[in-house]
Amino acid sequence: MVARQKLKGGDASWLARCVREVDWLSLAERAFQEGLAPFLYDHFRSMGLIEAVPPDTATFLSRIYTETFLVNRHLLETLADLDKALIKRGLQVILFKGMAILQTVYRNPALRPMEDIDLIVRQEQKASLKEALEEMGFVQKRLYPDGFSKGILAIDIHRSFISSERIGSREDIMDVQWDEVWKNAVPIGKSASLLGLAFNDQMVALSYHLLKHRYGRLIWLADISETIEAYLPILDWEGLTAYCRRIRADRIVLYALLMTQHLLGCEVSDKVLIGLGRDGLSAIESHILSLRLLPASPGTVMDLLWLFQIRTTGKKIRFIKENLFPRREIMNQIFPGSSQRTGTSLMRLLLVVRQILSDFLRSFKGILKSGLPPL
Repeated sequence: MVARQKLKGGDASWLARCVREVDWLSLAERAFQEGLAPFLYDHFRSMGLIEAVPPDTATFLSRIYTETFLVNRHLLETLADLDKALIKRGLQVILFKGMAILQTVYRNPALRPMEDIDLIVRQEQKASLKEALEEMGFVQKRLYPDGFSKGILAIDIHRSFISSERIGSREDIMDVQWDEVWKNAVPIGKSASLLGLAFNDQMVALSYHLLKHRYGRLIWLADISETIEAYLPILDWEGLTAYCRRIRADRIVLYALLMTQHLLGCEVSDKVLIGLGRDGLSAIESHILSLRLLPASPGTVMDLLWLFQIRTTGKKIRFIKENLFPRREIMNQIFPGSSQRTGTSLMRLLLVVRQILSDFLRSFKGILKSGLPPL
């Protein structure tokens, strides 16, 4: 509920009652972890309830809100400089994830915590973009050739929102037509060089990002909820479902909408969910998604959902192999400074197995304690 920019009357009344009953330390810490501390502060302030918040909690939330604003203002100023450099070179990029929706959905730069700027660039323009960043004072990261930094600023270059540079088999998850994505991209503001994803592609990209990060933080669900709210007057649900089915992204978007509906109260009709394949979900998929509704995140257990998106057994095996035994350059990123290929591969495998067992055990304990929530 706190992950909405605007509250309904009932929500506001509920929040006012909670002010008198809440465990403030736990709430502030959880809001910070989930990326929602600025939302919480903004709601309390706009409703005139900030005086009822304990001073130390109010100060903490205010600090996060202000820091988010200052960091994002710095990022926006950098983006304006980048826009000039792109125009000079005749380049175009697509903004996606946080920076894109900050400008098209959130509007208030203090609400959406971010750490970097993510850009999609055509392969033939990639070298020129890197030169432009270097002229702006950015330095290429040693182990991440498509990552650039300048002080606290970071810019990551991608060839698509699937981010398959590290794990190539991610391309097998859906059939995105990238020429179509570029054709449908829309200008951000008055810029001819900075583009944003069209709504359908934005929903697919945000849903994919959630899957990639195991539905780990509520702010990523809030991104979807707020995007839907922003586009609601012109939203074509039938067009979205048809597009998702065509590129095989229907399951990914369905997962995201179900999570957003259950965890944030986002209103999505049964017709839309059915159109995306809700009635065709397997029992295993439903159980895995239900685990995310427990207080403790299931972590790596959510990775099993990838296997329901990849069509053939051979491609599933390739995906598992790439995750368990990454390429040498990826291993160097995970274990910098190590030259022992065999040793680091074994260490990587042991770490992954230990994490999987730990996550499964934690999920099992959560089920024993609370039961498996219905999806």
